[in-house]
Amino acid sequence: MESINELELRSLLKRKLSPQATVTKIIAALTSPHLEWDEKRPFFAYLFNTHRHATLMAAVKEALDAKERIPYDMLINLAAAALIQPKSAVIESVLKGLKKQGAFEDLFASRDWDKWDKRFPGIRNELLEAKVKEQKQFKSNMIDKFEFLKNQRMAEQAGRVLQRMVELYPDDPDLQKIKLEYDEEWARNVLSTHIAQLGDERFDRTRTAPSGADDEMLRTFMTEGEKLILQNRNIATDLAIAFWFIEDPARAADILAWSPPNASNDWLKAEFLTGARHFVEALEWLNVLEVKYIEDPESTFAVSYLRAQCLHELGQHSTALEIMQSIVRVRSNYRSAHALILEWTAGVSWE
Repeated sequence: MESINELELRSLLKRKLSPQATVTKIIAALTSPHLEWDEKRPFFAYLFNTHRHATLMAAVKEALDAKERIPYDMLINLAAAALIQPKSAVIESVLKGLKKQGAFEDLFASRDWDKWDKRFPGIRNELLEAKVKEQKQFKSNMIDKFEFLKNQRMAEQAGRVLQRMVELYPDDPDLQKIKLEYDEEWARNVLSTHIAQLGDERFDRTRTAPSGADDEMLRTFMTEGEKLILQNRNIATDLAIAFWFIEDPARAADILAWSPPNASNDWLKAEFLTGARHFVEALEWLNVLEVKYIEDPESTFAVSYLRAQCLHELGQHSTALEIMQSIVRVRSNYRSAHALILEWTAGVSWE
């Protein structure tokens, strides 16, 4: 049975009117042309549940005369309670009304006429099958949405969708398995991020910090460079490369954001983000480049090479090594990949 809105009825009952005044208000609501069916049904249900059956049937007759929807389940239940066997013409009229008013769901709440006509259980079964199919499609759509968000690295949004699915289908073993895998992946990402932060801290402690004068010079260089970029964006790439050569990839990435969009700058951004140890952001940008340059086979190797480095720094050593090994198997002359493999495996042969 459809969900009903009982706010109007609740408001009326809170007024504590006399029984006769309450029924009068209910009849007025049932005959009102301004109320939708979802708002009228609670009033029909009130008359039915308080055993005001004569008043209910009078309201049903008036609704039929006005060619408005009626509660077919209540009509069938009352007829059965009165031991009235419906005539064939009545059954045909009810079936016609159910179809015309889209009220087949009323048959879920009443089975008393099933013995008089086998079409009633048949309709119920068809409706049940349609709802099961609709629920399966809804579930499938939710899973597709979850997979899409996860693949787009929108982990938080994907987690909310998954949580909603688990709430709706708590006994589904497939969803429990998906949730377990998601929780494990989430935990690995948290640990990887933490490891990356520790690595950044160790890196910051070991590198030589610029002197006060050098740092002031760099800030001035950056400020003046931004002023020049506002006048001519074409020099942004050269200025970003200058910061890269003085080993300040973070500022290089900031400056590069002002440069005109092109393939060269896209790959420079990936290099700068990796060099600045912004590995999570770099991985997200590599996903963009992978799709953007999907028709260029060389881009696959470039993305994989940088992705492996980012994953290794994030603590996912085995995955990073597998990616790098797959590159070398296809491109045996990829010397930088060979060098990283030897470094990551401490010189141990992996072939």
